[in-house]
Amino acid sequence: MALQDPARDAAGFEAAVLAEGGRLFAVAYSVLRDAQEAEDAVQETMELAWRSWDSLRDPSKRGAWLRQICVRRALRSRRRLFPRLWLAETDHVHGAPPTDPDLDLDRGYRRLTPQQRAVVTLHYEYGYTLDECASLIGCRPGTARSHLARALASLRKELNYG
Repeated sequence: MALQDPARDAAGFEAAVLAEGGRLFAVAYSVLRDAQEAEDAVQETMELAWRSWDSLRDPSKRGAWLRQICVRRALRSRRRLFPRLWLAETDHVHGAPPTDPDLDLDRGYRRLTPQQRAVVTLHYEYGYTLDECASLIGCRPGTARSHLARALASLRKELNYG
């Protein structure tokens, strides 16, 4: 097996970072709901990806591979941050009730579990199938379907749609 040119690998990595960076941030932000934490998750994703850049056999799947790493980093960060975020969210919830439907939707979205938020975002915003969502968040397809069903039920309840 011939060694690859390091400059070419760096160029491929840089191209992937430029192509996927915005999507990675959006997905991380949808899970974490904090811009700084989302940036940190993307940075960790890039560090992990760089270490294993040559291990992925099919370069056409590098974007999906990066998104999978990012979703998992964001979910892991969310678990670490949960106590701080829970206190901030409950302080907001106990304030004056918002009358704007967008605020109700945002509040409902924040109340979803990180896995539910990830599936909703990946499925509806980025068009992934539920099987692909399951692969990205590291669960079985049936579990991803359950996350989506529970998320939608929760959002309907939050918005008084049933």
